Amino acid sequence: MHDADGVEQALAVLARRKRRVYEAGILLVVGVIVANWFNREPDEFVVTYVYPVTAVVFLAVLPLLRSERVALRRLEVALYVSGGTAILLGMLDLLFLNDTLEASLLELTGAQYWAFSVLLVFGFVMFDRRGGQWLAAGLYLTSLGLALAAILRESARGTLSAVPVIYLLRMHVFLAATLLLVVLVASLREQLHRALERAQLLGTRAMTDPLTGAANRYAAEERFTTEVADAERRSRPLSVVMLDIDHFKQVNDTHGHDVGDEVLIAVARILARQVRPRDLVARWGGEEFLLVLPEADLDAAIEIAERCRRALEAARPAGLEVTATFGVAELGADEPARGAVRRADVALYEGKHAGRNRVVGGADPRVVS
Repeated sequence: MHDADGVEQALAVLARRKRRVYEAGILLVVGVIVANWFNREPDEFVVTYVYPVTAVVFLAVLPLLRSERVALRRLEVALYVSGGTAILLGMLDLLFLNDTLEASLLELTGAQYWAFSVLLVFGFVMFDRRGGQWLAAGLYLTSLGLALAAILRESARGTLSAVPVIYLLRMHVFLAATLLLVVLVASLREQLHRALERAQLLGTRAMTDPLTGAANRYAAEERFTTEVADAERRSRPLSVVMLDIDHFKQVNDTHGHDVGDEVLIAVARILARQVRPRDLVARWGGEEFLLVLPEADLDAAIEIAERCRRALEAARPAGLEVTATFGVAELGADEPARGAVRRADVALYEGKHAGRNRVVGGADPRVVS
């Protein structure tokens, strides 16, 4: 449950960062468009009419990026389609509307194809590897087809020279190499991401009880050791709660182990809902659970334990009356970490002998019925 929340938070942070990057990119692109518009030639149709429309679309997306009212994916599609359309129209203009290809070479190779290569790369930034790969391949084939059509058209008119052919082919070799490199990098990134996910999954499994999803004993010991060091360094209280489900053997013997498993899962979930966000719920073993409560003194820990006890008593997991006995201990000054756990365990068994379904506190037992 906590891992899923962590993933969602990481994705939300990534989405916010992408929005900020897109905002900066929009401002840069609009600035370039404005500069080109003021320096346009009278017969440049795309720069005069298409680019301003693109700038308006980009500026319309800008407040939506800031307010986060619209899903990021929709804005990414709008940005990519509008930017890609403007670049392709610019290529069409230079390839087919000028007198000769040679007259368009400087703008084609010096600006248009560089913008096109950026478009290819951004397909992998905005979308996943597979989507970016298909999109980039389609755009590349479109560009190559336009260049070949322009060459054939000029050849049919008898005005074709070798220079534009060499430059256009060279640019498309460069674009193909760029595309191949980006595909390889995206593939390696995806493999690394999967390896990290597998490592995280293995780490999570090593620290998680497979039945209940709570932390396991190893994770509890690691966390408790860390919290002890933090409590000693900052002079803050730290408490532990040991609890045992009452008469759990009878549940297994009477209703079967499947029902017993249902009870254990339900108990872990109930405990997780009753403790504070920083607290740890761990399955200590069998039907025993351990709560690690940072910055909680004995009174606060007893209050949390009592809240858990009442919640379990009222929940009736698997339709059964389920109760638990709790032993609570606060870490003493200069006390070994194990000492507090042992005292909580002793308090737990005092509660068992006193009649179960109760909270017993530390070396100075207090019974809360």
